[in-house]
Amino acid sequence: MTTYAALLRGVNVGGHRKVPMAGLRTALTEAGFARVRTYIQSGNLVLDADTTATAVAEAIAGVIEAEFGHRVPVMVRTGAELDRIIDADPFAGRGLDEAKVTVTFLSGPAPALAVPEGRPEEAVVAGSEVWVYYPDGLGKSTLDRSGFWKPLGDTAATTRNLRTVRRLRDMAAETPE
Repeated sequence: MTTYAALLRGVNVGGHRKVPMAGLRTALTEAGFARVRTYIQSGNLVLDADTTATAVAEAIAGVIEAEFGHRVPVMVRTGAELDRIIDADPFAGRGLDEAKVTVTFLSGPAPALAVPEGRPEEAVVAGSEVWVYYPDGLGKSTLDRSGFWKPLGDTAATTRNLRTVRRLRDMAAETPE
């Protein structure tokens, strides 16, 4: 069995695309996943499966569509990949607020991205993840409107702050009872 973290894009945000986490845990357990756990209501799962990450993502998306009527992108990483991602934190050692450091998980490799001149944000592309430090906080940033993300095109993406990524990594590392 492999432990995976699955990150759902755009569920339970502003009352849209509601996916109750308790119902999702039940549906995924019935679909054959083991040790299904959720973290907060914004679509974070940790579960065990005997299949590939791609198959896990497709199965979760299918269950959500069948049970809740929403087709949502699902990004999946193994527990080991979460370790690698956190170990590669380009902002480590700077004492930054983990709520202001984000990791955007992509469905494929990231293209080159550059923060436009004069903006306070810092970004680092690393494989299928994009790290961004928002010194004024994500809520006050206008980076989304600057065209920064445009090179992603149709690549699916979902963002979590570093605190959440660390929590998912810790959940993935928990040993079964």
